[in-house]
Amino acid sequence: MIHLSPEARLSIILPNTNKALSEAIKNATPEQLETLKEGKDIKSLLTSVFQDKTTASKSDQSLLDLLKNSSAFKNMGNFSDSLQTLVKELKTSPDTAQKSAIFEHFLKNITTIDPKNLKSQITSSGVFMESKFASALQKMPDLIQTLEQIKTVLAKIPKNDAQTLLSNITALLDNPVLSKAATHPQSALQLSEGLKKVSDILQSLIAKKDPLYSPEVTALTQKLEQTTAVSEIKTTLSQLYGALLSSKTPDTDALLDSIEKLLKSINNSPAEEIKTFAQQLRNAQESDTAKELPPLITKLGEFTNPKELVIETFLKESMADDLKSNLLSLHEELSKSDDPSAQKLLEQTDKLLTQIDYHQLVSHLGSSNSIFFPFAWDQLQEGTLAFKKTKEKKFYCDIHLKLKEFGELDFMMALYDENQLDIQAHTEKAELKDLIYENIAELRSLLIKSGLTPRSIRIYEATETKTPLNDTYHSSEGSDMGFEVKV
Repeated sequence: MIHLSPEARLSIILPNTNKALSEAIKNATPEQLETLKEGKDIKSLLTSVFQDKTTASKSDQSLLDLLKNSSAFKNMGNFSDSLQTLVKELKTSPDTAQKSAIFEHFLKNITTIDPKNLKSQITSSGVFMESKFASALQKMPDLIQTLEQIKTVLAKIPKNDAQTLLSNITALLDNPVLSKAATHPQSALQLSEGLKKVSDILQSLIAKKDPLYSPEVTALTQKLEQTTAVSEIKTTLSQLYGALLSSKTPDTDALLDSIEKLLKSINNSPAEEIKTFAQQLRNAQESDTAKELPPLITKLGEFTNPKELVIETFLKESMADDLKSNLLSLHEELSKSDDPSAQKLLEQTDKLLTQIDYHQLVSHLGSSNSIFFPFAWDQLQEGTLAFKKTKEKKFYCDIHLKLKEFGELDFMMALYDENQLDIQAHTEKAELKDLIYENIAELRSLLIKSGLTPRSIRIYEATETKTPLNDTYHSSEGSDMGFEVKV
């Protein structure tokens, strides 16, 4: 088991722990170092990066440019090929042969790609290893925050059930099992059982909606807005009055008073008064506090597995499927090994770790998520994926491929409004551009079949002018997604 401190995620920007950064600085020219910081004080540079780690800084951009332009990373090669080489070399020695199965697990052919498989390959790529540690350490604080948010919502609901649950959650927050669950399996089990009960009661509470927020009152409100005949208005108001009599929300008394006044003067009430009351009713319905509960219940469900509450157990399971974690373990074993082939295997392991470190550092400095192409493909020479989310809740994906037959191919995609998709491609060779055009109809069909609506698909040759989508992706402005991300 690898143990990291809460600040271990930041080790991705230290040259003594990040192989990619160390290599970039080692190969940097004095002029390049000068652009990073006045003088050539690497310590000052790193201090600046630490201070600005939550925002895009000049030091971040300078370091990112140095990293991307470093000759050491210009041709890193295909990660899958490097991993396959490691597997083959592990099999050549009896001392390491049994290790090959672990790394073969991370080799997937592109023909097997599907949403579940893709997610697994990305999350287990090693790029998110430190993120998993951070997630484990953040579980209890997140749980406490979720319970406090539920308390805030319940405090606004005047039902007896809500107030009873509010007391139960307060007691749970004060219970010693909450502080012990991260290290104590028995406490974690006890806590998870308590959380399941809270979740069940919350579900029941939502099912018992106050009459004010019921479909019946919503339908009557809509009918009142559309009715002009006095007799129908009177009938609708009477039905609303009867429906709201059992309501216990603070808004109900004022609504009932308004209905009584309208019924008494129904023949003399102008249409404007009816319209004003209907709006008053709509506003009251929109203040339904209980509608805030469903997403919180979903969030609470993430903490009901006792195994995931215990940090060591959670990390043991998540690290078992993490490529970087397994490479670090192998590196440690090989460093102590007397096997004649250990040195060669160490070099191959170092190469893979450097590639992962490179993508981690690019992710951190570029406010995105960069990853090597996680599937094996005969036509692929090398490839990377990068993801970014903007404050406007648009998601961008940048795929860079270097193909053996067709040269470079860049795909940039923007997803917005849940299923609207813009695609832009740049090809190095005109033949590939023509080939994509020939298959656009099939591409559109497959996208629509998967639930996505392709609003635009544009194909350019690499020499053509950059387009807005390209500029949007590569700009750091408006991004609210840093290195740590859930996939």
